[in-house]
Amino acid sequence: MKKIILTGGGSAGHVTPNLALIDELLKDGWEVHYIGTKSGIERSIIKDKRIIYHAVNAGKL
Repeated sequence: MKKIILTGGGSAGHVTPNLALIDELLKDGWEVHYIGTKSGIERSIIKDKRIIYHAVNAGKL
């Protein structure tokens, strides 16, 4: 199985482009992983996707 890691966070504007990518990658048989913060908006936005979420500690820039 092909695997890919996506990342993005801090605002929904950095996450929403990944939503379309995730759907297409899953349709094409990819195993999708996502790296985001433990408490960022990205976690709640992608929670309904069938992907593995890796939470990291990150401060605001």
